[in-house]
Amino acid sequence: NTASGVIGIEIGCKGPNYGVTSACASGSHAIGEAMGMIVDGHADQMLAGGTEATITPLCYAGFCAMKAMSTKYNDNPTAGSRPFDADRGGFVMGEGAGVVLLESLASAKKRGAKIYCELVGYGASCDAHHITTPAPEGRGLAAAMEMAVTM
Repeated sequence: NTASGVIGIEIGCKGPNYGVTSACASGSHAIGEAMGMIVDGHADQMLAGGTEATITPLCYAGFCAMKAMSTKYNDNPTAGSRPFDADRGGFVMGEGAGVVLLESLASAKKRGAKIYCELVGYGASCDAHHITTPAPEGRGLAAAMEMAVTM
């Protein structure tokens, strides 16, 4: 939570401030948690986001040992990252960051904000199947989607 703490101090955030750690889903999970804080009335505005910087020898070796890395397209690296393709062959490591401002509709209208979208639901689940592979039946995914659409 050091990053969120330092950012909060720098820009004067006074509300809830904590780090969310849930592997590849941390950024999405942070957005869902921020939405919950607003819906539950704990804050009018929340910054939520995620960052990843794991391209290190240790992380690379760990993912290779799990056989999670894409090796199918080593001769054509630009074709390697294809997470939703039926012919995918593992994941390609990357680094990045992103942050969004979430706020209540009343708060956005009060400050005359340009509203880009409305977040109307969120769901999180774990199917407890495998460290890198979701359960083939999709029960965990379905549970998260069900939570999001019934929120």
